[in-house]
Amino acid sequence: MTLLGLEKLTDTTQVKLWDEKDLSTSSLRREQLEILLCQKVQKGEDPALCEQVLNYLYFSIYQQNLHRIAVQKEKEKSVFASVQQVFITSFAILGMFAFFAAASNKLVMRLPTVERSSLPAIQRQAN
Repeated sequence: MTLLGLEKLTDTTQVKLWDEKDLSTSSLRREQLEILLCQKVQKGEDPALCEQVLNYLYFSIYQQNLHRIAVQKEKEKSVFASVQQVFITSFAILGMFAFFAAASNKLVMRLPTVERSSLPAIQRQAN
């Protein structure tokens, strides 16, 4: 009960008020802690523990946001790298097709000349 500033359990009204608060979410707990901190300051009590808890909560939220941003950037880098790899592979395959098409085109262009030059030799042998 030191977080609530209660040393004795005789002050049940303050405990009851605190227990009736909705502390189901982090933002509600933080809000109640801020209220408690203000109450401690108004009463002249030492708010050091409340300040430490608030600092921890704010730091953890800040750290979660940084982690979420870092994960998002890593996802973006990964997607960019994947798209880049797909483009590189596509152009490599396209280049291979172009090379084979050019090579087969040269082969087709050479074949008729080879046949013409070899045709008279075959005819000469036949005669």
